[in-house]
Amino acid sequence: MVAGLVRYFKRSVTQKNGKNIWQRSYYDHIIRNETDYFRIWNYIETNPAKRPGDEYYHQEKR
Repeated sequence: MVAGLVRYFKRSVTQKNGKNIWQRSYYDHIIRNETDYFRIWNYIETNPAKRPGDEYYHQEKR
């Protein structure tokens, strides 16, 4: 039932928007130890600083 509602919502938004805005897949990871936690925390903390160098990043003009 929930999956059907989500599918309906996503289809409706896509049709209204005229293009698909939904992420195709995602990366899921279970943090198993402290080393793993700090590696992921470091990635999250430093990732925004890397955005301007990303070929797919385009800053929106306001």
